[in-house]
Amino acid sequence: MQPLLMILAAQLLIASGNLLVKLLETNAPVFQLVLYRQLFATLLVLPFVWHLQGNLKLSPFYKVHLARALLIGLGNAIFMLAILHLPLATVTAVIYTSPLLLLVLSAIFLNERIGYRRTVAGLIGFSGILLISQPTEFNLYIGLAFFGAMTSALNSLILKAYSTHEHPFSMLFWSNAFAMIFLIPATLYEGAEFSLPVAQVGLTLGLFYIAMTYLIIHAYRRADASQMAPVEYTGLIFAALLGWWILDEELSLVILIGIGLVIFSSILPSYSELKAKWKSRRS
Repeated sequence: MQPLLMILAAQLLIASGNLLVKLLETNAPVFQLVLYRQLFATLLVLPFVWHLQGNLKLSPFYKVHLARALLIGLGNAIFMLAILHLPLATVTAVIYTSPLLLLVLSAIFLNERIGYRRTVAGLIGFSGILLISQPTEFNLYIGLAFFGAMTSALNSLILKAYSTHEHPFSMLFWSNAFAMIFLIPATLYEGAEFSLPVAQVGLTLGLFYIAMTYLIIHAYRRADASQMAPVEYTGLIFAALLGWWILDEELSLVILIGIGLVIFSSILPSYSELKAKWKSRRS
């Protein structure tokens, strides 16, 4: 149950961060925003890594961190561009195809057993996503959001494979530090002037990012990625509610039904465990 609560907390942080991005101007410089996000995250986690190691030693898994850094930089810039141009619930619905992709990738590369119940839960959750996003036509920004979902799934797969090999703070630091290699040239090429609101949002996102990644790493250490996948759909619920409350986005009956399906899909994989605990409390 504790890994599930960790994922829930992480999804709330993600939804809150996406809301902050959505409140920026639509022409906000996305690479500058991601640069501030990763730079602040690197600086904030540096004291913890220094205390952990006694000094700063290059990680033996630097090639893994370089791969994650590329996924972080490119994936986040593309995803934030989609957020700026799509309703919050819609873009989050598309990005939350990532848990389904992770489900498949974990079975292929990590030999994890998906199981009948988890497969059904994933399909139900995806049906709920379709009801929430209600796709009627394909556009560029939905395509960008889906590409962001793929990079997120690949990143989560790497986290799952290496989460027991290295301390979470070390993984956080080196992946963010190596991201500067890609983000600084991209920001210079973008050519946007310094923006204080973008820097402020970037700092907040950096704080959220550290907390979110730390929670996800520890959750993956204690449970299969396939078990966690349906629970990650709850971030969509948070996004829909925040979009309705803060941005006056639509929250129709169809969307509510979709949210209900997402909730059901998150409970289904743990139904036996929840039932056993309920019986033990009654007895």
